[in-house]
Amino acid sequence: MTWRRRAKHMDRHRAPPDGAYLRRVAGICWVGLLLLGAGWSTTGAAPGEAYALLPVQARGPDAASDLRQRQVAFLHRLRQADPRSQTIDKAVLNEQNELGVILNRHVEMDAVRPLLRTLLTQMARAFPRQDLTVMAYAPTQPPRPIGTARFNARTRKMTYTPAVPQ
Repeated sequence: MTWRRRAKHMDRHRAPPDGAYLRRVAGICWVGLLLLGAGWSTTGAAPGEAYALLPVQARGPDAASDLRQRQVAFLHRLRQADPRSQTIDKAVLNEQNELGVILNRHVEMDAVRPLLRTLLTQMARAFPRQDLTVMAYAPTQPPRPIGTARFNARTRKMTYTPAVPQ
């Protein structure tokens, strides 16, 4: 491959050209807009399309059932907003309403913080008056932490903490 031809695919820092980067960021922003938009209805989701859901423990059987239904509905909406898994490969909610997401390998690191903020905003609507956490992971084996976003229900503040590189 000649230098001139290679220059179309990579810049001097071995990064893709600006157009590819902008397309990826635009795709991530599009998923965020879909999450914020009207795409959050639960109609039309097949039961098998939801992301994996860990067992839910609560004080009573009705409370556990209600929480589980709300979690399943949330994961259905998340799946509908990203049907081709272009941003999120897998998502799991645990009994403390902590959402773990394994991001697609094409997601840029600059887009992680806004994505987690969008997810926290939607979770705060689905699970009002609850402290929430969203953890992002790289699609490695085993998954490597990228960052954690937290929502404090009392103060209504969101914080983001990037993972420390190892």
